[in-house]
Amino acid sequence: MTVPSSARPDSDTERLIAQLRTRCEALERRRARDEDELARQRAESEASLHRLLTGLLDVDDALAESVRWSARQDPNHTAVTMERLIEQVSAAHRLLRLRLLKADVRPMDLTHRQAVPDVARVVDTRPTSRCPADTVLEERVAGFYLGQRVLRTAEVVVAVPGPDPEEPEELAEEPKRSGPATSRRQPRRLPRHRRRSRRRS
Repeated sequence: MTVPSSARPDSDTERLIAQLRTRCEALERRRARDEDELARQRAESEASLHRLLTGLLDVDDALAESVRWSARQDPNHTAVTMERLIEQVSAAHRLLRLRLLKADVRPMDLTHRQAVPDVARVVDTRPTSRCPADTVLEERVAGFYLGQRVLRTAEVVVAVPGPDPEEPEELAEEPKRSGPATSRRQPRRLPRHRRRSRRRS
């Protein structure tokens, strides 16, 4: 029995079917690659987060040791205790910055640079003639980058045109002493033998 010519697929239909099959296979391979890439990025993010949290635990240990050390000190030696405590807290801060750097978290360090709205939020101004306008004079809250992206914008104080703030002048004169006024200096009295000689003469 012969098949009618209208029921047999022609060469154009076969070619279209082959092209669709090829495209479907290419899309399937691309989907598999995208899934692998997403899985790799997810694993890297989890590993980076784990490293960051582990580093923060080191900072927590350092701060806890500082608190325990300050509790053991003699309260009468406040100056020495505060000096040592400041040293330990500063060391913990440096350790935290190192751990953040390993997680690709970097401080912006905007002081003496122009304030850019994308990375800095102006919270105050200060008149000065020593710097151009919009120069960052102080970072109230530090800003950070995560890789090439802004993790947190900085809160800054910028310069505006104007006279420099007056510095407090030191008092040239010594402060007046409180208490009763001292009497005038009495003339020196002569010894007794000299006074007798004067009387005889």
